[in-house]
Amino acid sequence: MKQLIRAAKEAALSIPEVLSVIFSYASPETQAACAGVCKKWSPVALDELWRDLEDIYPLLKLLIRFEDFIDEYGHDVLYQDEMLELLRAADWRRFRQYATRVRSIEYDESAAHVSPPSREAIAFICLHHPYGNCLTPNLRMLRWKILGSSTVTRMLPFTSQRLEELVLDIELDSMQSADIFQGLAHRTLPLKRLSIISTDPPQDMSDSLTSWIETCTGLEKAHIPRRWQISNIVTAFGSLPNLLEFGIHWNRSPAEHMWFGKDMEIIEGHFQNLQRLGWYSDIKEATDLLQQASRGFKGLALDCPERPSRAEVVAFIATAAQRCPDLDSFCLNLTNFVDGTEPYEDTNSLRSRDLDDDTNPYEYPMLLDLGTFRPLLACKGLRELRIHSPGPCILSTLDLEEMGAAWPNMEELVLSPRPQDMVEEQGTPISMLPCVATAFPRIRLLGVYFDQSEPPDQAGDLLPEVQFRCLRELNVGSSRIPSDDAAAVGLYLASLFAVGTRPSIRVKTSVIHGHWGHDTSLSVEWEAVERLVHRAMRVKEAVLRRLLDR
Repeated sequence: MKQLIRAAKEAALSIPEVLSVIFSYASPETQAACAGVCKKWSPVALDELWRDLEDIYPLLKLLIRFEDFIDEYGHDVLYQDEMLELLRAADWRRFRQYATRVRSIEYDESAAHVSPPSREAIAFICLHHPYGNCLTPNLRMLRWKILGSSTVTRMLPFTSQRLEELVLDIELDSMQSADIFQGLAHRTLPLKRLSIISTDPPQDMSDSLTSWIETCTGLEKAHIPRRWQISNIVTAFGSLPNLLEFGIHWNRSPAEHMWFGKDMEIIEGHFQNLQRLGWYSDIKEATDLLQQASRGFKGLALDCPERPSRAEVVAFIATAAQRCPDLDSFCLNLTNFVDGTEPYEDTNSLRSRDLDDDTNPYEYPMLLDLGTFRPLLACKGLRELRIHSPGPCILSTLDLEEMGAAWPNMEELVLSPRPQDMVEEQGTPISMLPCVATAFPRIRLLGVYFDQSEPPDQAGDLLPEVQFRCLRELNVGSSRIPSDDAAAVGLYLASLFAVGTRPSIRVKTSVIHGHWGHDTSLSVEWEAVERLVHRAMRVKEAVLRRLLDR
C-alpha cells in the first residue's frame, strides 16, 4: 500500500498542470530552486518564475551584463558602438527561451531605483533585436508608465500580437502622447482591456487616439482620464462592436479644468453592447442620458462636478433603477467641488435641519438616508453600492433589514465614509455592525462613517453568533475612534470578525478616486486599532483550536 501511495505521489508530481499550480504559490527564490531539481520540474518552474515581471531589466540582462559598464558615479558608460558589438555576440536563442515565457510586464520609467542601463540604451537594444517586431511574443498584459522625453520605441517591442490588457500611465505633453498612439495603431488588434491615466488635455492628440482605438475592434473594457471624455473620443469608443464597459479615471484637476470633458452621448448605433458605464456629468444631464438610452445597464458609476439637491439625486437614482432593473453595481460620487469649498463647519445648524429639507441645498451638506436610494431596492441583483455624499449616512436597524432583504448578494457597500461636514456625532453607531453582518452575510467590503459619541457594546464574547464571515476590508473613512477607546473598539471588532478572515481596516477619502487627501493622524489611530484586532484574533483562533482539540 505504501508503495502504491508513493507511486501515486510521484506520478502526481510529474504532471505539468499539477506542478504549475504548486509552483504558482512559491516565492521566486523557491521557483528558481525547483527549476534545478530535475528535467521534469525545470520547464514548469521556469514558466512560473518568468511569467510575471515587475521590470524589464531581468530580461534584458540576459543579453548584456550592464553592471560591467557603470562608472564610479553610477553612470551608464556603455556607448552605442560598443553595445552593438555586444548585441551581435549575445545569446539571443537563450534570451528567446526566457522571453517566450513572459506573460505580464510592469515597467515604471519614474522608478527612483532603476538598474542600468539608461532608457536610451533600452531603446537601442529593442531596435536591434533579431526576432521580428516583438521581444515578448506571448505577452498578455503590459503596464507601462511613460515619462516626458520618452520615445515610443521603448514600449513597442513589448506589445505582442497576443496582448490582451494594456495600462498606460502617461506623463507627456500632448504631441508626445500623439506619437505613442500613432505607433500603437494596428499593433494591438487582440486588445480586450485598456486603461489610460493622464492629466494632459486631449485636444492635440485626440485624432491619433481615435485612429488607434478604431483599430482595437476586440476591445471589451476601457477606462480613460476624465478630461478625455470629449465628443470625438467618446464616439470612437462607442463605435467598437464588442465594448462592454466604458468608464473614466478621476484625477485631481485645477478648478478651471473641472468643466471640461463632460461630453457623454449615446447616439443611435453606438455602444450597442455596452453593459457598464462610468462617466462625468451634471446629474440632470445624467438623468436625461439614462432616459434616452435604448437599453439598460448592469453597472453605473457617475461623478458629479457640483452639489446637486436632494431632489435631483433622488430623481437620478429613481431613473437608474427604472431604466436599469438588472443593476449589479451602482456608484455615485457627489463630492467633487470646483469652488474649493471646505467641509461644512456649523454642525449645530446642520443637526437642526430635517433630512428632507431641500430649500437651499448649497448651504449645508445633504445627509444620506435610505429614502435617498430607496428606488434601488427594486434592483434585486445589486452586489455593489457606493454613494459618496457631502453629509453622513443615517440608517436605522429597520433600514438595514429592508436593504438586506432586497440585496441578499450584496458584497461591497460603501456609504459616505468621509462626509465633508466632518460631524463627529452623526453617522453609524459602531454597535450597529452586527445588524450589518446579519443583513449582508456575503459582504466583503464595508465603508461607513462611525458616530464618535456612540461607544461599542460590551464585548466579552469573542465567538458571538453574529459575525462577518466574508469581510475582507473595513473602510472607516474619516471616522474618529468611537468614544476614543481604541482598546474597546479593537476588542469589539475582533469579536465580530470570523476566524480566518482578519479584515484590514482602512482610512480612505470619501470620493471614488480620491479628492480631499489622506489624514495621517487618523491612519495612525486606526492602525493601532487594527493591531489590537489582529492580536485579539490570534487569541480567538488559539482558543477555538484548543476547544476543537478537546
